[in-house]
Amino acid sequence: MRSRLFPAAALALAASLALAACGGGSGSTDAGGSTPGASEAEIVIGSTNEPTGLVRNVGGSSGVSQTMTRNVFEGLTSVDVDGAVIPTLAESWDASEDGLTLTFHLQTDVVFHDGTPFTSADVAWSISQAIAPESKSARKADLSVIQDIATPDDGTVVLTLARRSQALPFYLASVTIVKDGDTELTSDNGTGPYRFAEWTQGDHLTIERFDDYWGEPAKNIGVTFRFFKDTTALNNALLTGDLDLVIAEDSPDQLVQFEGNPDFTITEGTSTTKQIWTFNNRIAPFSDVRVRQALYKALDRDKIRSAVWDSYGTVIGSMVPPTDDWFVDQADVHAYDPAAAKALLAEAGVTDLAFSLDYVAGDNNETIVQLIKADLAAVGVTLNLNPIDDATWYQKIYTDKDYETTLMGHVNPRDLVWYANPDFYWGYNNADVQQWVADADQAATTDEQVALLRKVNETIGLEAPSAWLYLDPQIRVARSDISGFPIDQVTESFYVADIVREG
Repeated sequence: MRSRLFPAAALALAASLALAACGGGSGSTDAGGSTPGASEAEIVIGSTNEPTGLVRNVGGSSGVSQTMTRNVFEGLTSVDVDGAVIPTLAESWDASEDGLTLTFHLQTDVVFHDGTPFTSADVAWSISQAIAPESKSARKADLSVIQDIATPDDGTVVLTLARRSQALPFYLASVTIVKDGDTELTSDNGTGPYRFAEWTQGDHLTIERFDDYWGEPAKNIGVTFRFFKDTTALNNALLTGDLDLVIAEDSPDQLVQFEGNPDFTITEGTSTTKQIWTFNNRIAPFSDVRVRQALYKALDRDKIRSAVWDSYGTVIGSMVPPTDDWFVDQADVHAYDPAAAKALLAEAGVTDLAFSLDYVAGDNNETIVQLIKADLAAVGVTLNLNPIDDATWYQKIYTDKDYETTLMGHVNPRDLVWYANPDFYWGYNNADVQQWVADADQAATTDEQVALLRKVNETIGLEAPSAWLYLDPQIRVARSDISGFPIDQVTESFYVADIVREG
């Protein structure tokens, strides 16, 4: 088990940040509220989702979003713990009658963590970087509707759009605002309720409460995220008092040691984490819809879910979780049917099929890929397993798109639209889907938007550009004196400013 982090940084944290916090809340879905004296406590959180780097506004790693977004770095908007878009660095915004101009009115008296005043120039810089040709933002295509960024004064930003965009306020939550012209990505570059303190790769990341925060101050003096490769060590650290909270349990077996123990609280919430076995749709044989459908029908997804989660989790058949308005249940469209899988492969003229599956090594992933391999073998397909690390996955799969199939958990909310981007790493290219997504975004009403996105959901469910396995449950375990953490995980970030320790 790793040694507990309380080095000089934590001692300095306690000495320098003794100011008590008060009031405020981020949403209704949480595990309690504050108590007297709670703001003096540091919170130590355990996670298996370490960032692969601290560069914001890029895709491929959820660890940086989980730890830093809303906590250290903020956008014009945010997605709160209930999944709603809320104003953040933008106090408010107005839309022109035709929907082609959005005017954002910025919060006043905001400073970056180094004391530099926040202005509209910082917003213009950050958005321009997110939509630049060299940008690696996962939302780059979604933000491309922005044609012009104007800053008539320090407190106002005007976005001119190529078309109306229903979803732009949501997409803007992914653009964290940094200082104008700062390409060095310095550690004091945020505006959030915490400032970055340190990151020891492979061990921990510490953030400390920022006393000059423009909004409601954090209710604790700081948070240390400790990272673990295996969940046994993670839960041992919680049992021995080295952790206050585990963000996500990845196996029901881990819960037995906490059930019935008054020292711990177990919460079960909703997540947007989809476990996906996806194909490189650009290359044969995965460019043939019949092959993709066959491989999907070959999978006993309920057996896979049960092997990992027992009675928890939900088998899914498309990218949309039930919490989205455009959810249509697709779980049975390609139900487990080995005979149908063999027939589709024969129809496609595919024999002696063999290919590789790249996946990030880990206990659950190992269970999943072994079951996929066995199911494929039963229909005459050979699967070669290639375990890699996170950094390799990001470069090889996400950036270079140099793979055949891959396994990945997608935590992002409202990510159905990525199937309308043929340049995304899975390379799905359907002109109808692209048109429906475009039309949905510029729809005049939300009802029109929902109807079009349901068509997208049903189409990808049928054509199977990916094999969606199951939706993770969101199970957290905390010490019984810890409260204020969100129960559901319907956004990329894990907002920690409301978490407190009693007494």
